[in-house]
Amino acid sequence: MTDGPIDLDGRRTAAEKLNSVLRRRPANTDSSSDEREKQGTDEGTHAEPARPPVEALETALFLLELYAATAEAQDVRIQKLIKNTLADLAHLKNHEENDS
Repeated sequence: MTDGPIDLDGRRTAAEKLNSVLRRRPANTDSSSDEREKQGTDEGTHAEPARPPVEALETALFLLELYAATAEAQDVRIQKLIKNTLADLAHLKNHEENDS
């Protein structure tokens, strides 16, 4: 057994580290509205309203581009999948923007 802390982030892949960072981020809430929400429920948690599809696509594009720059994603097969997926997401984004 060790006396010091174990660096769990050192053992994670880039995608796992990103998931941890996103999970640890505090929610963007206004303190006054947060107090009103807590008065109505025991836990004070509410589902966020659905984001527009374009915003969700932009987030997916951003995260996939971040992953593409990692060492784990440098395999030729993975790069091909990323390239195809980015093209598909960009096509969907353009389609959503034109429908709006």
